[in-house]
Amino acid sequence: MHDRDQKQARGAARPSPSTPAELLGRRIAALRSDAGLSQEKVFLAADIPRATYQRIEMGRADARYSQLLRIAAVLRCHVRDLLP
Repeated sequence: MHDRDQKQARGAARPSPSTPAELLGRRIAALRSDAGLSQEKVFLAADIPRATYQRIEMGRADARYSQLLRIAAVLRCHVRDLLP
């Protein structure tokens, strides 16, 4: 294995730091799971498009405050509880 290959292998083994969006998504997914709700129940009740909600949970989209308010209402928590 060449030096470059070894460096790439070591770099791939280290998890990258989570972004704020990823942390938020994980938190929302955990609260949703704890509440026993499916993604579908949450995005329908919160009136958020399916793809948007899925991207929020995966940490690939920033949620608008209005969306966070609606998600929190469905999960019966405060918006601050969604924040990591």
